[in-house]
Amino acid sequence: MPLLPIAVLLAAMQHDITHVEPVAPDAAISTPLPVSEQRRLKKYDMPELAGARQALGPQLIDGRLPKPLADYLVSEGTVEQRVSIFEGGLVIVKMTGAASIQKKVIIPADALAQYLRSVNAVTLQSIDARSLVAPEKNQRAQLRVYDADGKAVERVFHPNRVLPKQLDDQIAPLRDLLRAISEDRGVTTSIAGYEPKPGDELVSDDHKVYRVVRLTKDAQIVELQCLTAPTTIYVAKRDLHLYFMGAKPQE
Repeated sequence: MPLLPIAVLLAAMQHDITHVEPVAPDAAISTPLPVSEQRRLKKYDMPELAGARQALGPQLIDGRLPKPLADYLVSEGTVEQRVSIFEGGLVIVKMTGAASIQKKVIIPADALAQYLRSVNAVTLQSIDARSLVAPEKNQRAQLRVYDADGKAVERVFHPNRVLPKQLDDQIAPLRDLLRAISEDRGVTTSIAGYEPKPGDELVSDDHKVYRVVRLTKDAQIVELQCLTAPTTIYVAKRDLHLYFMGAKPQE
């Protein structure tokens, strides 16, 4: 699948502050990237997210919540990572530990079909649960996949033991998807595509609150004033998603 520049992906997703997610007290903007990955992402978007689009607001299908298709959960001590795929291509990631990350994105139909070819109930059902090393109290992984009738097939296992190839082949793409979404600072954040207005309040990646004061230079540079320190910063509108996590929560 060809890689598309983030500016192209977000061009049609412009929105105001009402569609920017509020920031939780322990939230993080993304997981840290290795230096090698930082260099790569200066030129390219992550291939796992090529063609993806923002999931702004509730993602209802015909007025109802989308049906779950697959869910992969890993819990190790106080750290928990979860990636869930729903019909329509909605993917939700939740990570907790020292900080929390919650993101959602809509992957294209061809990408969804590819994931479901690898992760499916028939293959999971064929894996003998007795062949899996049982989880421990603080080391637990779970893969749940739903068949066409909505019936769930589940396997629970130890995340740090050798897995049967059939199982490893199913969770490998989910691990990659979880990593890509957790590291992304573009299409998975509701700040991307946000059209700032004076008076809007945003939370930076260090949890300081800034208020939009004005837009300058043909509305492409945003002046923001910190509400807790005598600091004024100027950020290109197109780069706000690199420095801010979301909106200030309503009190």
